[in-house]
Amino acid sequence: MNQTAKIGAFFLIVLAVCAAIMLRIEDIRLRDDQRNMQEIEIRFKDVAGLDRQSAVRMAGVRVGKVTKIDLLPEGRALVTLALEKDVQLREGAYGDIKSLGLLGDKYIELFPGSLQSSRLNPGARLEGASSPGFDDLSRLASDVGKDVKEVTAALRGSLGGKEGEDKINRIVENVGLLAEEMRALVQANRANVDVTVANLKMFSQEMRETLARVDRILDENRMGVKSTVSNAEELTQKLQTAADNLNSVTAKLDSGQGTLGKLINEDSVHGNLNEALESVKNGVESLTKTIGKINETKIELGFQGQYNARQSDGKASFSIDVNPDRQRFYHIELGALPDGKRVDETYILTTTLPNGEVQTTRTVVERTEDKFVMGAQIGFRLNKTALRVGLIESRGGVAIDHSLLKDRLVLTGEAWDFGRKNGGTQLKLMGKWNTGSSFLTPTSNIYVTGGLEDALNKDRRSLFVGAGVKWTDEDIRTLLGIGAASLIGK
Repeated sequence: MNQTAKIGAFFLIVLAVCAAIMLRIEDIRLRDDQRNMQEIEIRFKDVAGLDRQSAVRMAGVRVGKVTKIDLLPEGRALVTLALEKDVQLREGAYGDIKSLGLLGDKYIELFPGSLQSSRLNPGARLEGASSPGFDDLSRLASDVGKDVKEVTAALRGSLGGKEGEDKINRIVENVGLLAEEMRALVQANRANVDVTVANLKMFSQEMRETLARVDRILDENRMGVKSTVSNAEELTQKLQTAADNLNSVTAKLDSGQGTLGKLINEDSVHGNLNEALESVKNGVESLTKTIGKINETKIELGFQGQYNARQSDGKASFSIDVNPDRQRFYHIELGALPDGKRVDETYILTTTLPNGEVQTTRTVVERTEDKFVMGAQIGFRLNKTALRVGLIESRGGVAIDHSLLKDRLVLTGEAWDFGRKNGGTQLKLMGKWNTGSSFLTPTSNIYVTGGLEDALNKDRRSLFVGAGVKWTDEDIRTLLGIGAASLIGK
């Protein structure tokens, strides 16, 4: 067996091991067993983000999938589920649409009902609910912004402008009048005040005598009294500090210092606050749109191997497919060719003839190098047909894919390397058969391929067969979760 055949055999062994690991981890069933399934129906007000083949879980465990989504005459959605036979639902059971994490796919969470209730028969129709999403949060943020704007408008209407200034002037005038009246009242009752002062002197004399007696009484408990007085002095100092701080705050508010003072006295601050709230609202709307686009983007990783019958060699490649929406996608591929990558080298020879004439000869030589080749294409979908344009095996080319039998069979034609001199344009015709989705795996992970390689070159035309495996978003998240759990367990 030559070197290239050994490489091809190695890649096929690696592919088989990867397929066995995937079948083991994901518990993939290669064909559905309808006898072990039961169907129920759930009515939802809104099923946005839910698709056919979406997962159905109970207590986080996957127990089925979505098989059909219909629109009822009253405007509600009717979702048909396929569940395992051993799943038991009772009176009061219902379904809820949830997401796997912040950016995960939508799935249906089943709540089986009370164990004391009677069991439901297959085909029963349940009621469904939907958990709050980012749209509800954005509407809540918008309502909060409106409430804050109304509060600032009320403050501006009460204290701003000419009317607010008149209110403050009236308050100052009333304080001045109150001080004048207090002074007149003191003048009118000065005699009474003098009598009161004399009484206070007598009272203070009596208080001194009383305190002297109390001092003698408290000599025995002087340490306790001293501690009490110390605490009272500390409390008095704190009260004085609080009063000073309060006076400072009110003075700053009255003079327009600080954020709150400017908010009360300056109209421009109201405008800036309204602009800031509007910016927050726009930011929330932009974040909602961005997260929506991220949720719609799908990523698939693939690995495939191929064996050519005529050359008895093989090749392998690794691919990434990015699907931002249903009409457009990107395909990136990295692989190794058994014959190497074609390189064109140009040699120019200049010769001077005896008669002085200069003759130039240009020669193009083709050779191959053992290098990786790359594919990078942008694709557009139209119903069941997709057109791809870009690099194919590091050469410019085009390709067309057509799906049949509910996407189980894909027919593909690829043409590239239009400038090749020996053999002309490379043309590859092939078919890809997806092995089928299992009951617990809504996507096909393993596929087989076959077709004709280099169809326009009779010297290198060859039949080929191959197989591959692909991982979707949910597969990748599952593998990452298992790896993280293993690391935490260690």
